[in-house]
Amino acid sequence: MDDCKTPDEVNQPELVMTPELLKYLCEPITGRALHLENAEYDNNGVIVSGRLASDAGNVYPIKKGIPRFVPSEGLAQSVASFGDEWNYFNFVHFKEHWLKHTVANTFGTLEAFEDKIIVDAGGGSGAQTLWMLEAGAKHVIMLDLSNSVDDVVRKNLGASGYTNYDVIQCSIDAPPIRRQSIEGIVYCHNVIQHTPSVAITAKALYALVAPGGEFVFNVYPINDKGVFRWVRFHLIYKSLRAVLSRLPFWAILGYAKVMAFFREIPMIGIFLEKSGFLIRGDVPQVEGEGAPAHLRRRIRATTLNTYDWFGFHEFQHHKSDIEVKNLLTELQPDSTKILNADKYFSKPPPIGCALRVFR
Repeated sequence: MDDCKTPDEVNQPELVMTPELLKYLCEPITGRALHLENAEYDNNGVIVSGRLASDAGNVYPIKKGIPRFVPSEGLAQSVASFGDEWNYFNFVHFKEHWLKHTVANTFGTLEAFEDKIIVDAGGGSGAQTLWMLEAGAKHVIMLDLSNSVDDVVRKNLGASGYTNYDVIQCSIDAPPIRRQSIEGIVYCHNVIQHTPSVAITAKALYALVAPGGEFVFNVYPINDKGVFRWVRFHLIYKSLRAVLSRLPFWAILGYAKVMAFFREIPMIGIFLEKSGFLIRGDVPQVEGEGAPAHLRRRIRATTLNTYDWFGFHEFQHHKSDIEVKNLLTELQPDSTKILNADKYFSKPPPIGCALRVFR
């Protein structure tokens, strides 16, 4: 046993960097080429460690198979929040939600992922990367800045048996990927509102898309039309989040668990959700699932969604339809290359629906 590692670390599956990734990598911001140095390979010819250097003299380490483009000052509290969230909740239990909400209402079918190069921007726990691989993706590049890459992502992807993926620790508003190099899909679902600027991040991710490829994204809407919605959004939600988001992880998690319990009480639960004190949403039924199992999934969904809604991540933008439409025009002036717009801007939109912007 390696004396430098704890027993848990020794038992953790390893991630490795594929040589395939090198043709996509570049220095963030500048776009300069990167050269692999001091590389160590395993018996299968994949990269375990080393460093990436630019001709400007900047160096980025490869540690535990992950290229690291992490700010020198370390991870901010907002980023730590998401690491804590995904390391605790994972997302692998929510595949039915992903299939019946995101896939069905954005792509229509899993065939959209077949034989595609995909960037999963803000991949969190790695669960969606795993599901894209299961759907036949050619290669998936997962981007995430949080410490989930060294915990739950290793559990989900390192033990998956797949070898056609890479994980990069980086900010998605400055992705270290060459412009117009992704001919498949750049995917950013339920993530972009948590970056410092929705517009800056959207432009940075769309810049990766090659002709014929697509950028898929959504952003939290502003839902404050009418007196009740205005009170719910501006008075209840904003006030609660102003308090809860300043609390430590365990305190927000405790609130979410209490709300998940109350959500299952007839009438009271519906009132609390409609009033904005908790979020559960639709919980799809799994074929052959019994009542106890479905109850557990409802509670799990309420706990996760409520925590995510009020969590201590710094940024949580909400955008109006006009703001999103203006952003779409900046990204792609040709409206015929934007899919799902009618669905996305309908009231209410289908759950999980995202915009598809082709180059």
